[in-house]
Amino acid sequence: MQNTQIPTRGQLCLRLIRYVAPYWDAVILGVISMIAMAASVPMLVALVQPMLDGAIAGKNLELMQLVLLGIISLFAVRAVAGHIGAYAVNGLGSKLVLDLQVEMFAKLLTLPAPYCASHESGSLVSGIASDTEQVARTFTDVITVAVKDVLVVLGLLGWMLYLDWRLALLALLMASAMLLITRLVTVRLQKMAMEAQQTMGSLNQVLEDAIENYQVVKLHGGEQYENQRMREKAEEAHRLAKRRMAMASLRVPLIQIAAAGALAVIVYVTAQQAFADEITAGSFVSFMAAMLMLISPVKRIAGLKEVVRHGLGAVESVFSLLDQEPELDMGTIIVERARGELRFEQVHFHHDQEKSFEGGSKANPGPGGQQGIGACSALLGITLTIQPGEMVALVGFSGSTAVLASLVPRFINPASGKILLDGHDLRSLKLASLRANIALVSSKTTLFNDTIAANIAYGALGRATEATITAAAQAAHATEFIRKMPQGLQTLVGEHGVNLTGGQRLRVAIARALIKNSPILILDEATEKIDIESAHHVQAALDAVVQERTTLVIADRLATMEKADRVVLLGRGGAVEIGSHRELLARGGAYAKLARALYAQKDVMARNSESSLG
Repeated sequence: MQNTQIPTRGQLCLRLIRYVAPYWDAVILGVISMIAMAASVPMLVALVQPMLDGAIAGKNLELMQLVLLGIISLFAVRAVAGHIGAYAVNGLGSKLVLDLQVEMFAKLLTLPAPYCASHESGSLVSGIASDTEQVARTFTDVITVAVKDVLVVLGLLGWMLYLDWRLALLALLMASAMLLITRLVTVRLQKMAMEAQQTMGSLNQVLEDAIENYQVVKLHGGEQYENQRMREKAEEAHRLAKRRMAMASLRVPLIQIAAAGALAVIVYVTAQQAFADEITAGSFVSFMAAMLMLISPVKRIAGLKEVVRHGLGAVESVFSLLDQEPELDMGTIIVERARGELRFEQVHFHHDQEKSFEGGSKANPGPGGQQGIGACSALLGITLTIQPGEMVALVGFSGSTAVLASLVPRFINPASGKILLDGHDLRSLKLASLRANIALVSSKTTLFNDTIAANIAYGALGRATEATITAAAQAAHATEFIRKMPQGLQTLVGEHGVNLTGGQRLRVAIARALIKNSPILILDEATEKIDIESAHHVQAALDAVVQERTTLVIADRLATMEKADRVVLLGRGGAVEIGSHRELLARGGAYAKLARALYAQKDVMARNSESSLG
């Protein structure tokens, strides 16, 4: 069972640290560099005191030279330490991205088909690409703030306390008051933003209601009523926007007034001390410099909570994928090359069964990409034996045909009953061994963004030679268009095979199945349009690929049903009729009605074609 317990922030952080631990040397180098940078800040501030009190007030040129040399040395140390620290920490973040992306992708390839089918590809890509980048950014930000900024704050506070502990406490009190004001304003702005979001939601709902139900609005004379609703919501949104702008515009002046007041108090107290000779000009300037240099690191420390919150969301998303249960493979039997006998014995698959897989409510695509295994797909007690080399056409309700075809490579598993290959229960076979004996051809198959040769030889790149690739392309009638390509077999097909037509993509997929030379073929004809010029090439290629193979065809065309050894007509619960095309026509049942409708459609298309030519 999948662990549904939500991990705590501490658990997420500890788990992330395990990915960082192997690169402890980079962590140590980065931390040492940050410590050096942090130490240089209070030292620079401290040099202000002797420069003003000793070198300038005392007109000590030698001391001035020493102070300037110290400042130059500190900036040199900061430059070197900053470069090393940035290189180490950012390099560590990049390595963290690499490790997580590789592990997430490897995990994704082990997950069951329903998981991938029930998640949008864009969200999975975003999880692997964007979330890992966010994790790395959060890690580098946190380690920078936790080490460098915290040490800078501690060093500056220590120097301020050393100079005058009373002034330091007063400065801290003033800073706390400023932070409190900022916090109160920010909380109020956040609350107002939520109210504005709710109001905009109500306004959008009014818009959607009126647009979607415009016929009712017009028939019932609801225009005035809808206008009034819209005006009320818009005015409410306007009032909230004005209040937000007023509060937002007050934030900066309030902070500036508070800062000016705090500065005035500190300067006044310092002036009294200076009049009483309790503090020197150099100490005062050094103290003020330290106080001003505290602002930036304190802001970053204050904003660290929000950075961590966003980062932990990305971390949780990454680990939620890594924690998915991989595809179950309990098989132990390895079949080198099957004869191709398939037997279905009382196979049941229910429409809600996909809920047993991760991600479950969305319809899962069948072998050819149809949204077939969804809420209305079911098989009830299918019993069927397919002999080696036999071609069986699956006809009828697309959900059931997709389910039946998806059961053979175990993209999904039956609720009950069993499927046997050459007498072996599919669950007893190693998944890799089972799938090595199955090829898939679909008009909806998209290609990889690679060369034609790589797409044909996919999965067999280490074994396929140019001669075997060329032979497969020839048998699939693909050389007819490959010869016209600028680089022949080395032509890039583009993203999703966009540089090829539908018929050309299909012939490349057929060539891929031919080079795999599996004893079982799943062929999905639905329903990408094929250009007329390549239609006869596609048909010839399909005729070649089904030879001497056990073939399950999700049939869409009459020509395929006529050529099949047997036709299985599937309804919303199981097999309605089984037999050859002629036998089923002679019975005059449901299949005969379907076939007659297809024949009529074919005749209409033929007449339309003739009239257009005339």
